[in-house]
Amino acid sequence: MIKWGVLGLGGIATRFCESLANFDDACFYAGASFTESKRKAFDEAFHPVKLYDNYNDMLEDDDVDVIYIAVPHGFHYQWIMASLEHGKHVMTEKPATLTQEDIKTIAAYAKEHHLFFMEAMKARFIPLMNLVHQTISEGTIGDITHIENHFTFELPYIENHYMYDVKQGGTLYDAGCYGLAFVQDFIKEDVVDVKVDYVINYDVDVHQNSHITYANGATADCESAIDDPTNKRFGVITGTKGKITMNPFYRPEHADVELDDGTSFALDAKYIIDDFHTEIAEVHRCICEGLIESPRMSYNDSITYIGLMEQIKKAMK
Repeated sequence: MIKWGVLGLGGIATRFCESLANFDDACFYAGASFTESKRKAFDEAFHPVKLYDNYNDMLEDDDVDVIYIAVPHGFHYQWIMASLEHGKHVMTEKPATLTQEDIKTIAAYAKEHHLFFMEAMKARFIPLMNLVHQTISEGTIGDITHIENHFTFELPYIENHYMYDVKQGGTLYDAGCYGLAFVQDFIKEDVVDVKVDYVINYDVDVHQNSHITYANGATADCESAIDDPTNKRFGVITGTKGKITMNPFYRPEHADVELDDGTSFALDAKYIIDDFHTEIAEVHRCICEGLIESPRMSYNDSITYIGLMEQIKKAMK
């Protein structure tokens, strides 16, 4: 039985625990929050064995095997490292860190101490993505020339909300990282040029569109926003013979394939239980097999796209 500790008991942790309840070989063993009302809510909903009013006490619990980190972005690095230093495996919400230096430190420590670490990038494990990769690898749409994706919504200014915090707020660190990681999953080339269109309000990026050029000539446009009520969520992978469209691109169950010869067809694959399930299953598989990283979301995958995210962030200053 794999025993999970959940660090931070907010909305995303609720969805995680709902999904975890479907596993027979793992359980929500312990949770930690500084807020009494959140501890009470999770106790009533999920009945974990233990609940802690601080994070350190949970990390010192020898019965906890793996930590799920669900606190705001700016606190990830601190609690990832604390978890690893207590000998715990870790899955953290995205973005794992705000800088490439921090993610490299995490990867080095996890590797040295033979601990599993993975950033929770759900799109890598959605069943449909296997069909999309298979379709591309078969040459159906030819060589990839361009990828675009859009993840926009509207979040009016809220005082003291982490999304409007100068250090950790803004759209790039939230919705934007999905788009960058999505492109990275399909284009494995070095980045040679980055240009960014952006809007700053309340000292954070409320809208950004990154234009990326890769060494093989392929390009990508990744748009994210917290000032756009149109709620765009689609992505398009264009090749020399056709294109694949997904909506939403970051956790799709359906894709449309349109070829330049006029033919078209659909790809369909439903979630297994929900959009968290296959991601959690991958963590269990890796831990049981003694792996320290997932081949679908490796240390280097996080290092590479976080480096690009940091480059984009600097371009907006």
